[in-house]
Amino acid sequence: MSLKDRVRFLTTAEDVDAFLHGSRDSAVFKAGTCHKTQETFSRVQGHLEGREDLPLGVIRVVEARDASNRLAQLTGIAHESPQIVLLRDGRAVFERNNWSITGEAVAEALHEYFTPAPSPREVVS
Repeated sequence: MSLKDRVRFLTTAEDVDAFLHGSRDSAVFKAGTCHKTQETFSRVQGHLEGREDLPLGVIRVVEARDASNRLAQLTGIAHESPQIVLLRDGRAVFERNNWSITGEAVAEALHEYFTPAPSPREVVS
């Protein structure tokens, strides 16, 4: 399943609650309106693409302030945009914002906090 198929746009506080409740592990990207959003998302997109075990919630902050505020409330992480938050068992384990969002930082966090699910070929019956 491609990253595009795993993206869920979160627009309300209830969307955030349902997304986090329905996914043991996940990533949330808060998108702003400035040029940094597209540039920083492109830095992490490739690292998230191959992680079929990691759904991605996207909050367009201007249109979905309630969702952004809810994520901040649940994680204790102050709102920024752009911002990426990686959650393990529903708890934030990694956060970067603005120009500190780099592919290297996300790759390191994925390696440190998330063991990739075995592919079907690796599962021995």
